[in-house]
Amino acid sequence: MMKKAQLELPAGFRFHPTDEELVNHYLIRKCASQPISVPIIAEIDLYKFEPWDLPEMAMYGEKEWYFFSPRDRKYPNGSRPNRAAGTGYWKATGADKPIGRPKTLGIKKALVFYAGKAPRGVKTNWIMHEYRLANVDRSAGKKKSSRLDDWVLCRIYNKKGTIEKHFPSTPNIPAEFPEIETKPQIVMPAQLNPYTPPQMSMDHMYMDSSESMPRLHTDSSCSEHVVSQDSACEKEVQSEAKWEDWPNNLDFMDNFLEDAFTPGQFQLDQFSTLQDMSMYLQKPF
Repeated sequence: MMKKAQLELPAGFRFHPTDEELVNHYLIRKCASQPISVPIIAEIDLYKFEPWDLPEMAMYGEKEWYFFSPRDRKYPNGSRPNRAAGTGYWKATGADKPIGRPKTLGIKKALVFYAGKAPRGVKTNWIMHEYRLANVDRSAGKKKSSRLDDWVLCRIYNKKGTIEKHFPSTPNIPAEFPEIETKPQIVMPAQLNPYTPPQMSMDHMYMDSSESMPRLHTDSSCSEHVVSQDSACEKEVQSEAKWEDWPNNLDFMDNFLEDAFTPGQFQLDQFSTLQDMSMYLQKPF
């Protein structure tokens, strides 16, 4: 392919051909392998590149660039062209326009470049006008190859007049860390926790010299203790029931003493000490 520096163009030269000139003087001659006076149109496989990379490959152009490019089939036995290009694809827009009068010599098709994979590509400002020959048999049985057209002529430009670059957006990939599930800690109150041993403060207990067992302080309500109301009151009732059983036990002791020792064997005054103790224990507390 000839380079830009090898082109010897006269001063003030501008390349702005019409649609008919592109088909008659360039496309038809290229497909017929006829020479072109000035090789100003580069030959590349346009569908292998991004549109913003094409201006550097063109032989000539400032805001629009021209290329000869082959077209391949999308399916082996079909007649649809493969429009994938680079990381995106070209999508046809509008109706085809016939070129030539009175006989149609070529067909003009407008396409827009979409960045990304179809059908969720992002529309860009890059436009392509594709010129192909009319009345050509492109059936797969006729040509028996993946090539749909040997050559088509393409005009590339950007609607904003700048070389914009578009790259498909990559989705946000979540960090590969397992989500730690935090469970709330349930703290049971002391009154509802069956595994919490009852705790008593020594401030609620006192020792009376007249009693041989400690008792709970009963001046305040049962709710002041750490243990529940039912358990605390139940303990007090049980302790009082034990003191009420003492008279029955003392009666049993008197009967035992009377049956165990016969009169005359011992003097009654020898048991005066036990009788005094019995009388003292029978007094109510």
